[in-house]
Amino acid sequence: MKKILLSLSLLALTVSNAWAGEAKISWQNPEKYSDIRASHEREDRFQERLFKHFDKVFTDLAAKLPSDAKLEITVTDFDLAGEITPRPGSRYNDIRIIKDIYSPKITFNYVFSYKEQIVSGAENLRDLNFMSGVGRSGQRTEFEYEEKMIRKWFAKLQKNQTFPAL
Repeated sequence: MKKILLSLSLLALTVSNAWAGEAKISWQNPEKYSDIRASHEREDRFQERLFKHFDKVFTDLAAKLPSDAKLEITVTDFDLAGEITPRPGSRYNDIRIIKDIYSPKITFNYVFSYKEQIVSGAENLRDLNFMSGVGRSGQRTEFEYEEKMIRKWFAKLQKNQTFPAL
């Protein structure tokens, strides 16, 4: 039994190492983005957290690619779901109102390279139907609408075999 468990563990490590592409993300001129404003904290901290979150999203997606694949993303615009509504008093009292008329949008260029294949493109993703299909539980995650949109884009490119799929 121990040998079987050890063999399965080694197999899992081997399989996971075979699929671990690399991602490089660049945030071009974020001061010109449509809307990455913070609602209840300092702008610089919020933007740093936003960039880290999506760096991780793209890195996680690249991990689904073969080990010698590279995905370079250059984000040129970002518009978070919702809209900031200023409230009287301190700047940190502003709130982000999420309504279906304030859809998320991200614009980026990508270069995908794998072996001798190079694919590049420009994407202007906008999810006009972003409020449907996301769970209505009380456990919301930050940036869930934008992340769903990016993951859907990646899955589509894997499905049409632009990016290799498992």
